[in-house]
Amino acid sequence: MKLFILGLGHVGKALAKKLKADGHQVVGSTTTESKVPELEQLVDAVAVLKGEETAKVAAAAAGCDAIIVTVAPNVRNTRTKEEREVHYEQVLVRSCESARLACPRVIFLSSFSVYGDGGVGHEAIDELTPTSNHQEPSSKYYQLAEQQVLSSSLGCVLRFPDMYGAPGDFTFPQRVKMAIDYFGGKAIFSADAPLYAIHFEDVVDSVYHVIHSQLSGIYNVCDNGQVPATNKQVFDAICDQNDWPRLEFLGQIKAPNRKISAAKIYATGYRVKHPDPNADVVATESV
Repeated sequence: MKLFILGLGHVGKALAKKLKADGHQVVGSTTTESKVPELEQLVDAVAVLKGEETAKVAAAAAGCDAIIVTVAPNVRNTRTKEEREVHYEQVLVRSCESARLACPRVIFLSSFSVYGDGGVGHEAIDELTPTSNHQEPSSKYYQLAEQQVLSSSLGCVLRFPDMYGAPGDFTFPQRVKMAIDYFGGKAIFSADAPLYAIHFEDVVDSVYHVIHSQLSGIYNVCDNGQVPATNKQVFDAICDQNDWPRLEFLGQIKAPNRKISAAKIYATGYRVKHPDPNADVVATESV
């Protein structure tokens, strides 16, 4: 197959390596010209473009069997709702629209944020649970991006929790310290939501699985057997262990308030390999 990865970040680069090892032809994109020489060692061709540049995306993806959209918003551009309105729409919706116009087979890396808090009820949240939180940009624009992809019967949406473990990525203590230093000790998400997290290698493996299994539709991707501790439990424990002031949770970005079911993708043979990265932190705090 010939595949186009829109966004050669950590996930895109690792995915390209796996696909090239299988003998696939891989084209990728970056927004940074200076990264081209490094990326040319990983893929067959590199295009310098933004996802919103529809004509450039179409040219780069010419002849491709699928486009994998791995772009994600930059957290430093999302401090306020106004910033999120502009940045999420530009990065997510426009990229998926460009990809859809270039190829009917698009795989999009989406977010659990589309569920909002999951609504009322106690049953596990699955792919049939209605999306919500339609006013918050970080949820609304993921939903609109998904709609672009799913307008084709060949489109596939993978919904993920927070990703960790990529080379050079912030650890969870580093993320808390950034919230203290950069955001004034305030966290824009909900205190009582389980802190689902997924290792970037599991993200890569899930996309690879979807490509080779020819899956379409919507899939939640997380550890299907465990429900993690809440945001407040994890971040309070991190703060206490480092003698930092605890964060203030603003609840502006709602997150699912109960178990997320990944039974649908597990039924296809995929499994998350990495355990909850914060389980030991909370366990230590409770001793």
